Amino acid sequence: MVSTTSELGAPVASQNPRMHWGPIFAGWFVATGIAGLLYVFGLAVGFSAANPYQAAPPAKGIAAAAIVWLILTWGGALWIGSMFASWFDGGNDTEMGVVRGVTVWGLSMTAAGLLIALGQAHFMFFISSASAGPAAVDAATSTHTTAAAMWTAFGSALLALLASAFGGWLGSHHVHRVYHLRTYSPHGHR
Repeated sequence: MVSTTSELGAPVASQNPRMHWGPIFAGWFVATGIAGLLYVFGLAVGFSAANPYQAAPPAKGIAAAAIVWLILTWGGALWIGSMFASWFDGGNDTEMGVVRGVTVWGLSMTAAGLLIALGQAHFMFFISSASAGPAAVDAATSTHTTAAAMWTAFGSALLALLASAFGGWLGSHHVHRVYHLRTYSPHGHR
C-alpha cells in the first residue's frame, strides 16, 4: 500500500498492482502441457500422412504443414496459458492481465531458448565426437533451411506474444465468469 494525501490534506491509500508469480508459473505449466499435447497430436498426424516409400513429392507439403502447426500450436497454447494465469490470479485489472500474459510468454521464451541451446550444445558435442572430419554440407541448402527455421521461430514467437497478451487481457476481462460468487468494482485493482 502506498499512502498519499488528497487535495484536502487527508491521507488516501492507493494500491499499486502487484505481480503474483504463482499464477504466472501455473499459466506457463498449463501452456506447456497444452503445447506438448498438440505437438504430439501433430506428430501423430504427420507420421500417419507420410509414406516412407514415396518421400520426395509430399515432403515440401509436410514441411509447410509442420511450420504452420508449430506456429499455431505455440500461439494457441500460450493464449490459453496466459488466460489461465489471469484467472488464477483472480484480479479484474485488464492491464495487469496483459502484463501477466507477456510474463508467461517471456518465461516460455526463456525456457525454450535454454532448451534449444542445450540441444544444440549436445548435438555439436555428438557430431564432433562421432566423426573425425566435417560432413559435406551444401551452402545453399543450409542457408535456405536456416532462414526458414529463423523465420518460423520469429513468426511463432511474435504470434505467441500477441496471443499471450490477448489471453492475459481476456482472462482478466472475464474473470467474473470464473469467480462468479465474487463482486468486483469495474476495472478495479486488488
